[in-house]
Amino acid sequence: MLVAVRSEAARAQYERIGMDTTLDPAESFHRGARSVRSRPGPALRGQVLGYHGYRLPDGLRRTRLEVPDGVVTLVIALDGGLRLTAGGPSRRASSFLAGLRTTATRGEHSGGLHGIEVTFCPLGAYRIFGVPMRCFTEAFTDLSDLLGPSAGLLVEQLQETGSWAGRFALLDAVFTSCAEKGGRVSPEVREALRRLGGDCRPQALPGIAEEVGWSARHLRERFGQQVGLAPKAVARVARLQRALRLQARGLDGAEVAALGGFHDQAHCIREFKAMTGLTPTQFSAHRGGLPAGSPLDRVAGRVTSLLLPDPD
Repeated sequence: MLVAVRSEAARAQYERIGMDTTLDPAESFHRGARSVRSRPGPALRGQVLGYHGYRLPDGLRRTRLEVPDGVVTLVIALDGGLRLTAGGPSRRASSFLAGLRTTATRGEHSGGLHGIEVTFCPLGAYRIFGVPMRCFTEAFTDLSDLLGPSAGLLVEQLQETGSWAGRFALLDAVFTSCAEKGGRVSPEVREALRRLGGDCRPQALPGIAEEVGWSARHLRERFGQQVGLAPKAVARVARLQRALRLQARGLDGAEVAALGGFHDQAHCIREFKAMTGLTPTQFSAHRGGLPAGSPLDRVAGRVTSLLLPDPD
């Protein structure tokens, strides 16, 4: 369980920590919006991918499509909330943890948002939270359910901290403390995940369990515990992300399918539609030529998001 930092002296120390913080020029000051991104401290690199602080003014309405991206996301609302739709009825959400998904999520708001988004690699989230990651798969878990009474204290401390660098440093301290006593990652799971990232073709899957010395069933069980998705589903997300990056580079459909690890172009189109709700052509039109890892995207080097036209 997370333990928020209570000491005023400790908070002052975190405020003095030099953070690798950058202003996002594409979103910052757009009609009063502000967006600040930061890397975690050295102790958390490889577990926490990044921090993103944002403030959007009232009336800045947006509809975003968040596609499967292979990361775990924690949203901590300091003000305002979202409406989330993911294959079922819409729900209101403010602070929540989103686990790995194989389908897209639509997020809508009308502005007035102020908060922090933290992205984790799956094994990093398991290491920090110490909860089986299958509990968060294809789900949005309220911060209070994740952290218990510590949730309100953490939000309160973040609200009271006067700078983005101070807020990020506070989270750094909390997560570093949790990682010291959190979940323990199996070397076999880490290696299998690395191999899937390098070769996500369907035909490559059967050999991975054998290569790490486990049965396929045992590997699936451990992936459910420490990653959240089974190896087959992890490979699907990895193929989609590879295809999205290739498409963003301007490759045609046949090249994307061949280099992306799909059986053929028809397979690629089916997976695009199943996982994003759009065809590759529709997705590309909405992206408008943005490269992978653009300011719109939540993770460096990946295609994670679209801005959609507001519904009437």
